[in-house]
Amino acid sequence: MIYAILKIALALLLVVLNGIFVAAEFAFVKVRPTRLAQLAEEGNRQARLAKDCIDKLDAYLSVSQLGITLASLGLGWLGEPAVAALLTPVLYKWGLISPALAHTISFVVSFGFITFLHVVFGELAPKSLAIQRAESLSLWLALPMRVFYTLFYPAVLLLNGTANQTLRLMGIQLSS
Repeated sequence: MIYAILKIALALLLVVLNGIFVAAEFAFVKVRPTRLAQLAEEGNRQARLAKDCIDKLDAYLSVSQLGITLASLGLGWLGEPAVAALLTPVLYKWGLISPALAHTISFVVSFGFITFLHVVFGELAPKSLAIQRAESLSLWLALPMRVFYTLFYPAVLLLNGTANQTLRLMGIQLSS
């Protein structure tokens, strides 16, 4: 039971991380680069970091997508089984259903619950917040995104290179 609760806590952390990457993605796209440049010229260090993110937007959007994907996969891997592990014994103890039916119901309920958390708190709310507060979130998220970018630079390079090559093979001219 403690193991399942720990997994649920990790799943909630992954929802938060997913939300951070979604917020960064939308904030970086929405923020006014001229405003970041002005703040950077005034000596704002966060603005300099955010401006660097905007100047390398394709790379930082790839970093966001990688973070979103990793957090989402981790959430599915940890979250649903953990909630189901807590729910199945409760359903079975009622004695009204078979173990197989208890497991099936637990799976459906936990899948729905994890999906709800992911969509609302990991996607929709962060997206709306980032659209409304693009500047402040860009400033706040620039450093964590820089750290993630640095850690996963080889993966981002490989993913971007593969995507760009695929587009070239399809005859699509790249602008950047």
